[in-house]
Amino acid sequence: MGISCDQVNAHRAWTTAIGGLPYPELSDWHPKGQVSQAYDVWNEERGASQRAVLIIDTRGVVRYRETYTPGVLPDPQEILAALDGLN
Repeated sequence: MGISCDQVNAHRAWTTAIGGLPYPELSDWHPKGQVSQAYDVWNEERGASQRAVLIIDTRGVVRYRETYTPGVLPDPQEILAALDGLN
């Protein structure tokens, strides 16, 4: 799933503009950034979450966490390798 600090209407507009997503997107709007703070990806200075990929196992344990600067895309092979490592 995707999570961002944008409001639900902003999610809906963005998802429609890009032709949809193959996964659900959730809003961390109110209280703003609560989920981002819980997973230590909140940027207080910007008042928004960092770009991040987290893999959380079925017990709720974070098994992979990587943050990215704007303009840098996650490496799909790295993420797939992390997922393979869970098995």
